[in-house]
Amino acid sequence: MRLQTKINIRFLLFILLLFSVAGVIFYFVLGKVIDQNISEMLKSKMTNVNSYLQQNKSDYTAYESPDRYIRIRKIIQSTKYAAISDTIAWDEDEKQLIPFRKLVFATSANGENFEVTILQSLLESEDLEAVIFYFMITLFSLSLLTLFLINLWLSEKAWKPFLNSLIKVTSWKIGEKHPVTFDKTGIYEFDQLNRTLEEMIQKMQADFINLKEFTENASHEIQTPLAIIKSKLELVLNDTALSGLQHKRIYDSFESVNRLSKLNDALLLLSKIENKQFVEKSEINLCTLIQERLEYIEELISLKEIELSVRLDKPVTVVIHPVLADILINNLLSNALKHNIKFGKIVITSGINEITFCNSGNPLTTEPSKIFQRFVKNGDSEDSTGLGLAIAHEICKNSQLRLSYSYTDSFHCFTLNVM
Repeated sequence: MRLQTKINIRFLLFILLLFSVAGVIFYFVLGKVIDQNISEMLKSKMTNVNSYLQQNKSDYTAYESPDRYIRIRKIIQSTKYAAISDTIAWDEDEKQLIPFRKLVFATSANGENFEVTILQSLLESEDLEAVIFYFMITLFSLSLLTLFLINLWLSEKAWKPFLNSLIKVTSWKIGEKHPVTFDKTGIYEFDQLNRTLEEMIQKMQADFINLKEFTENASHEIQTPLAIIKSKLELVLNDTALSGLQHKRIYDSFESVNRLSKLNDALLLLSKIENKQFVEKSEINLCTLIQERLEYIEELISLKEIELSVRLDKPVTVVIHPVLADILINNLLSNALKHNIKFGKIVITSGINEITFCNSGNPLTTEPSKIFQRFVKNGDSEDSTGLGLAIAHEICKNSQLRLSYSYTDSFHCFTLNVM
């Protein structure tokens, strides 16, 4: 989840909680104010009725106002009292039972005692509460939306320099020679971050160049004496004056130098892949490449008497450096051939965005989870450097491919998936 999204979600939750609490408080305060206002209206009407009874001598025992909201009747007792309560009564205008606030009090005027009942409709106050409630909900919603949009706009403007820096860092490749510079943002934290990134990138570029030069120089310096030793040993091996024991010892030395030369080349290649020195990429059909490579090892497959089954019906294309694609396919085919058994079988199939290389063979002598690690060998094979699958795995990591291994029904299977 993006940081800005996380901030927006938290902001919305906080504002929503704040508005909800404020809305609940406002609703109850509004109800309290309306109730108090109704009570004041009843008390005002009570004062008016008392004033009317004092100023006018009544000649009736009971009186009811035309709207039936005020009822007056004469009583015998002279005790004064007043009580307010809520009730439901019939309303002629609404033609239904509606809620009322009722005030019943006793009073005296001109030597006579009266009981007065005053009704105040609560329907209007409830309608008023509903109108105000929905108005406040609408107002809160609009305010919430406005605050969210303003916060989003301000946040995007504030984070824009950081996003620009992030785009530059993401698009930067370690092999590039031109320096990376960041614009001044006017924000202290972002400027400090950009300065740190510039220093880190410059240090990484310098370290990368030094490492690249050291690797290439070391490989060259090692490869030159190895080539000389190999050529000298080849000359000695052609000497017919050597005894059988001398010939064997020199031949073993020649094989050791040959393996050392292969190991040096493999480590140099692995270093180049990890340092992303293979920049140029193109779209390559792996199925076509496999068919081409199989033609080169056809004789080796026949000599080892291995049955080959190829079903590449569905093309699988990937954007990869051509050299890396060639090395990847060669390593997987060589692995299937080298670790096979006599009269064994190699099965190569293609599916949707995947190719599987399966070869018959004995179970692994090492843990399957370590099969792609460097210098991990299955058995004590002297002609293996233990780097073939490590190189293939590293190529996949840098080329949007996934290489996985499984062992089923005496078959070792390596599956290439296009991610």
